[in-house]
Amino acid sequence: MRTLAPVAVFNCKGMMAMKKMNPGFIFKASALAVTLFSMPAMASEECADLTGCDRKFCEMERQIEEAKNNGNPHKVAGLKKALSEAKENCTDEGLYQDLQEEVDASKSDLAGYEEDLAEARQDGEDKKVAKYLRKIQEEKTELEQLQKALSEYE
Repeated sequence: MRTLAPVAVFNCKGMMAMKKMNPGFIFKASALAVTLFSMPAMASEECADLTGCDRKFCEMERQIEEAKNNGNPHKVAGLKKALSEAKENCTDEGLYQDLQEEVDASKSDLAGYEEDLAEARQDGEDKKVAKYLRKIQEEKTELEQLQKALSEYE
């Protein structure tokens, strides 16, 4: 039996949601999220031609420089630690597996929201219908982003 830990997750619109995740996966996902979702929508030009771990390292180095330029020593220290750990542990296969797990979790969440939507419609609860329609759209957007990132490995 798998133990799941509640985790606060922020979607692409900055809204927080609670999801349950495998504790061992949380570290990997958080390191991946730092590199994938905290960077601007367009990758920096110097990293654009790279893929996998090389791109991850490049983006993290770019974020370190940005934090230095913004005078944020705590962020610099955290990013340097994350970069060091990433260089020790990163593999393209590991990144692919992490993304695949996130895609699977997103699909599962989407299916759950669709079930909740059907139930809310059946019960005639308009506020819940609107809520689940919004959650479904947000989850579809997240899923598309994850699938796009995943396709870079194929």
